[in-house]
Amino acid sequence: MTGSTADRPATPQDAGSSSTAPRDLLQKYDRLKLELAALIREILGDTKQDAPAWQAGRELLARLAEDRFNVAVVGRFSRGKSTLMNAVLGTDRLPTGILPLTSVITIVQYGSTERALVHYEYWSIPEEIPLERLSDYVTQEGNPSNRKRVAYVAVQIPSETLRRGFSFVDTPGLGSPVAASSAITSGFFPEMDAVVLVTSFEAALSPEEIDFLRQSVQGARKTFLVINKQDLVIGDERDKVIRYVEEMLADMAGSSAVRLFACSARDGLDAKLHDDAEKLSKSGLPEFEQELVHFLTTEKTEQTLILTCRRIWELTAMVGTPPNAEVMTRVREIEDKLPHHGAEERAGTVAVSPSALLRSEQLGLGGSCPICGEVVSRVFDFFAHYQYQLGTSSVVQKAHAAAGGFCPMHTWEYERIASPRGICTSYAVVFDTLAHQLRAMSATASSVEGLSRELTRVAATHPHCKACEVQASAEEDALSKLVLKVTGNGEGPQELPLLCFLHLPSFLARIEDVEFGRKLLEQQAEMCERVSENMQRYVLKFDSIRRGLLSGEERRAHLQGLGIVAGHRKVAAAGIESSDIWRG
Repeated sequence: MTGSTADRPATPQDAGSSSTAPRDLLQKYDRLKLELAALIREILGDTKQDAPAWQAGRELLARLAEDRFNVAVVGRFSRGKSTLMNAVLGTDRLPTGILPLTSVITIVQYGSTERALVHYEYWSIPEEIPLERLSDYVTQEGNPSNRKRVAYVAVQIPSETLRRGFSFVDTPGLGSPVAASSAITSGFFPEMDAVVLVTSFEAALSPEEIDFLRQSVQGARKTFLVINKQDLVIGDERDKVIRYVEEMLADMAGSSAVRLFACSARDGLDAKLHDDAEKLSKSGLPEFEQELVHFLTTEKTEQTLILTCRRIWELTAMVGTPPNAEVMTRVREIEDKLPHHGAEERAGTVAVSPSALLRSEQLGLGGSCPICGEVVSRVFDFFAHYQYQLGTSSVVQKAHAAAGGFCPMHTWEYERIASPRGICTSYAVVFDTLAHQLRAMSATASSVEGLSRELTRVAATHPHCKACEVQASAEEDALSKLVLKVTGNGEGPQELPLLCFLHLPSFLARIEDVEFGRKLLEQQAEMCERVSENMQRYVLKFDSIRRGLLSGEERRAHLQGLGIVAGHRKVAAAGIESSDIWRG
């Protein structure tokens, strides 16, 4: 018998019995990898780079950095392969309905920004193209017989599922007009953790698909058979197609390795994009997602994490010093979290709102504090106008000098936008005023302590810095607008803004709904966890000399993290910003 789940579609009631969602399983596996990487670095410590232990540790880190779940997606043209991938990823950005692929592999992986990278057979530097031009490189019409000599195309999408190390490999071969396609597809299979064959209720299991299933089963490859487009059939017709496919599989030797699912990728995608939990459950998509992710995480746990733990024990012996008791305890704690130490953890029906996954993606590069953004914009506009007035108006120059100029932070902001001539014109008056004040202090001084206090007051206080006044006004306006935006519709708070810790307390003080406050802090915690993971990934890939695998989000994790705790550098305290002057 096949391992079929197609005879029992998910029901809305199933959502209430959720255990662990696919996204949570991927997150758990991902975090265990990062914990192991941190342990490896700690064990190596000050080990010399030419030592065998250092080399072994670096290779172990490289394996963790390169590790990902690779899933090949196979099927004839118009079966809905791209729609199924879109549905799993919760996005509609992968193009659908294009002509049959040539002998070009398309890899769908994580990227901080949406793009496609074309890798050519005899050129090491990929060409970046818009996603809309993908068909020019991977279809028979746009690239006949692969005349452009494309080795493969990497499509990068900012999807949370892909960020967790998941990648789809869209393969040609079934029904392709190019004879070499089957060979190209077969060549990628040894690198695949699982294979998904997509057929449809319109014409289930063509001769090419049956041949492929036999080859996959004979190769001991874990295979998922998805009958797509169940939205096109009803009742008895759907059941007849499923029974037919089950009978075909029953006649195939070794077919117990094939998992059968019936779904509507189109309905599943639409449900995710519109937060329709009932429609998502009826689409049949959650069961396929859960089984696929559970298989991958379980298999990878056995193959990667357990093996890494064993290698860590070996690494401690190579270092040549007694192993740190705390480190060894942490290794055992990680081992205890792996399936072979207890009952397997299975994924339940997705209980979280589909929008939660999409919102989580927004915690990446676009998650800057809106208050900081408004302040930076307003202060820049102020300087753009005021620096001209400072350079041309004697009245403005005298008022600026009387106020003591700008505070230290805004003095250097002014320097960035003004010309040397403008600075000299405006600040000559400032220094004349300072000279007058210094002479007055000198003439009335009665003690060194008194001189020091008076000089400190003049040099350090800027109570009338106009840029500070603009900044304070911008912060107040931005806070008021944001509060009105999330509460002004009369139905209570509706949106969860992402704020830096410089402005989060002030915003919370204006919100009366404590439940909204809790949700906001939960989102802030999620953002902090994401930044922490990106920082750990950066260290892992940097230390393992796999910097080419870094995403844009990981490359900028240090800046994003500092921005969260301290706010934008142009909004933060003057003492922090003024340190920039020593950097030139």
